Amino acid sequence: MYLEEYKRWCDTELEDSALAVELTEIKDNDEEIKDRFAISLKFGTAGLRGVLGAGSNRMNIYVVRQATQGLANWVKRSLKRFV
Repeated sequence: MYLEEYKRWCDTELEDSALAVELTEIKDNDEEIKDRFAISLKFGTAGLRGVLGAGSNRMNIYVVRQATQGLANWVKRSLKRFV
């Protein structure tokens, strides 16, 4: 599964070209790919924290966008209770 996610990232035109370079640099390193893509970065008590870089288990523009969308969805659902 993590290899499929890695390939999906590789096949996507990324806005951050530095992340695309990182993905190319790790193409033959299964352990590095697994570390970056086998799990997603989790939002914890200290917020969203992690190593900067490419992958779903790294802090990058795409992971921040995903967390922001999740927060927006939660606020939208929560406000419906008060309207």
